[in-house]
Amino acid sequence: MRDIDTLVAFATAHLAPIADKSGRILYSGSHTLRVGSIYLLGLNPGGDPTTHDDTVGSSLAELSSRKNNAYLDESWEYRGKPYPIGQSPLQIRVCWLLERLGTAPRDVCASNIIFTRSKGSSGSGYPETAELCWPVHEQIIRIVRPKVIVAFGNSEVSPYRFLHKQLHGTNETSIESGHGCWACSTFAGLSGIRVVGLPHLSRYAVINNPRVADWVKDIAL
Repeated sequence: MRDIDTLVAFATAHLAPIADKSGRILYSGSHTLRVGSIYLLGLNPGGDPTTHDDTVGSSLAELSSRKNNAYLDESWEYRGKPYPIGQSPLQIRVCWLLERLGTAPRDVCASNIIFTRSKGSSGSGYPETAELCWPVHEQIIRIVRPKVIVAFGNSEVSPYRFLHKQLHGTNETSIESGHGCWACSTFAGLSGIRVVGLPHLSRYAVINNPRVADWVKDIAL
């Protein structure tokens, strides 16, 4: 059985309690479920759950044939304004960062710690839903074997803080982000994985702080 088939079978059974909820498993295409240097993680899919047709279950059903990349091939709204395909601030910043790291955005495995959708972090179900989703991420990590997990969002309710707990983070260090008092942090996790946490890229213009991207690249190499 292929790795992706094993993943889908496991996730379908494990995520049954949230299968009917609005959400998504991957933000990248299924071809990224292979060995790669980076795993990109946000907190959860954004937007109004009542206006999106995809569910966790439907996302799993189409996972093996998924070709679209959410950061490149979708039109998103930002602060109530619709943007052309791939042109919302978050999409532009994510792609700029990945390119600065020397990777093609379309080839980076990307997801969210929580698979269910909400308008904001307060409705995300953190940390309980993150804990439910975590075993599926463990399966993805076994397939991708990333050198570094890049998490955008490093507040108390964030993928970075959740990963710090799950991967028993040690040797945590931080640098200034170049935006107010926000910081960028990194720690060493289990199995030699390094995790980098940036302020949420919907608010943090990493494009204006290329030294931060270069700091991430030094960690990822």
